[in-house]
Amino acid sequence: MSEPKPAKILPRSVIFEITFRCPHRCAFCYCPWENTAAGAYPREELSTQELKDALALLKACGAEQVTFSGGEPTAREDLREILTYTRRTLGLRSGLISNGALIDEEFLDFLRPLKILLSLSVPGIKTFEQTTGVDGAAHVLELFDQAKKRGIRTCANITVSRTNLPELYENIAYPLIHGADYVLLNRFMPGGRGMSHQDLLLNAEELNQMLETAEEVLARAGKKGHIGTELPYCVIKNPKKFKFLSVGSKCSAVKHFCALDPNGWVKVCNHSPHVICRWDEIPDKLPSDPYWRRFLESDYIPEMCAGCRDLSHCHGGCREAANVWGGAVDAADPIFNCDFEGFKNLTH
Repeated sequence: MSEPKPAKILPRSVIFEITFRCPHRCAFCYCPWENTAAGAYPREELSTQELKDALALLKACGAEQVTFSGGEPTAREDLREILTYTRRTLGLRSGLISNGALIDEEFLDFLRPLKILLSLSVPGIKTFEQTTGVDGAAHVLELFDQAKKRGIRTCANITVSRTNLPELYENIAYPLIHGADYVLLNRFMPGGRGMSHQDLLLNAEELNQMLETAEEVLARAGKKGHIGTELPYCVIKNPKKFKFLSVGSKCSAVKHFCALDPNGWVKVCNHSPHVICRWDEIPDKLPSDPYWRRFLESDYIPEMCAGCRDLSHCHGGCREAANVWGGAVDAADPIFNCDFEGFKNLTH
């Protein structure tokens, strides 16, 4: 008799951080293992077979799409084997988030038949080296060109901070000119190495400048984009004006996606330093875990938001960023601590 299948307990999408290794030293990096002030983070990456077993269980528990990240996923020697197994054997939709440093045209030829969405980090044009420690902007833009020639769908991932905000128009436009199909914007959030660079946090005015600039560029290009980290609705000066840029205010963690770290531990999202259980414990431990259930049930609304008329479509911003910054999932979003005075007169 065959064993019963695990319950469909996972969200549709999973971000799998398969390695700690990375050739870049980005100032904005949120990976919790890069937060040296938090103490040593266990580092024992899963073997190839463990990765395959984990992927099979993710599918059995309800996952339909897996996006591989890190660290830098192309630093794993077995990445091609893992991508092929995920797509060909398991039939899962796949994505790859990379800084592009280790990608060449031959690797793009490998990706082409797998129909993988390739997301490339572009944290600046003139400020690329200042942010990452590597002079790689020209290489990444060339990858967009070469991917487009091969029919590979690409997304430009742009983390917006005070470093690259002055050149954000060019930072969005250049990848689109070179063939990017979509734009994902993330505001700089505290976490990982970023805890040592808190001066990069955007204030209220700067955040709205980010939104306005992105909408302008996307409208001119006729392309779409979205904000990857939720924004408190009250922060946005004109939330209904955006037609090309999708701006969300409800936390998607657990409901729409979750994450696994390179050790194979489940997290509510890739920004979270809080590990819940190992991948092979998902069927037994995950459904009843109190931390997981708080996100599943949206039991994390900040006290400052009580009675707000916009709570039906807002969770007060990014809940894991609030946890990292304020020490609790129901703490205020970091942007309020950055510039609380800037929000007192914002009304819709």
